Amino acid sequence: MRRALLSALTLATLAACAAGPAMPERVTLDATLLTVGMSNGTTCLGPAPETGAETGWSGTLTDCATPYPYTVEIDPGTNPVRFILQEIFGDRLIRPLATVTITDATGRDRVFQSPEPITE
Repeated sequence: MRRALLSALTLATLAACAAGPAMPERVTLDATLLTVGMSNGTTCLGPAPETGAETGWSGTLTDCATPYPYTVEIDPGTNPVRFILQEIFGDRLIRPLATVTITDATGRDRVFQSPEPITE
């Protein structure tokens, strides 16, 4: 009986370790909101402050089981065509160029580019 209980406890512990917290897998960004897709299918949010987010912002993701800290660093961009398109279409359609860093539950920084780089 004792052996069976010990085996069940060991299996339960290993299963809990395998599940672990969800990890960030992908990000999307617009001028006012960071959206993070997690490995368990949930979505976490990182809203920008009402003022002062032109060059980036940081905080803790909301709507997450684990409150991951994040930083958004917006690249001011030097492409003149991009500036023209932003003026015409606005920031909602032309997503900002940015680097997003999320520190996961293990303390590891996960770095994403937004929009994602084109790879062939």
